[in-house]
Amino acid sequence: MREKILIAVVALSILTVGAIATASAQMAGTRMSAQIPFDFIVGERTLRAGTYELKRLGNDPYLLLIQDVDDPRDAVIFNTRLDDRDSIRQSALVFHRYGDTYFLAEVMSQYEGIARELQPSEQERGMERDLASNNKVRQSQSVPLAAN
Repeated sequence: MREKILIAVVALSILTVGAIATASAQMAGTRMSAQIPFDFIVGERTLRAGTYELKRLGNDPYLLLIQDVDDPRDAVIFNTRLDDRDSIRQSALVFHRYGDTYFLAEVMSQYEGIARELQPSEQERGMERDLASNNKVRQSQSVPLAAN
């Protein structure tokens, strides 16, 4: 009898942990979409203008996937780091703009209450140096994200 109770408690515990893990993996804000009206660069990869879905990969809140809704093969997995910010008013993708070239620079999630920064690529750092040598600064552009 004791054995059956112990087995039932263990089974219930496993089911509870599984349910909690599933719920946290599907929290609001872990899957968002945006209509991006320009071509842009993530890391070393150029993505064309279009509708993109952004989601976390697994339980790591800093490993993200951005994927073209119309062409799922057009996707990039990238790593981010926490951006210390007091409050996030709106979920958005933030791009650094150098002329007609856009680089994904930040992912802000109002639902999770965090902002994530991307490490600038060599190409972006080169463009930043070129601007600085001409006494100019980069522009930023924000694209709203909608939770799915």
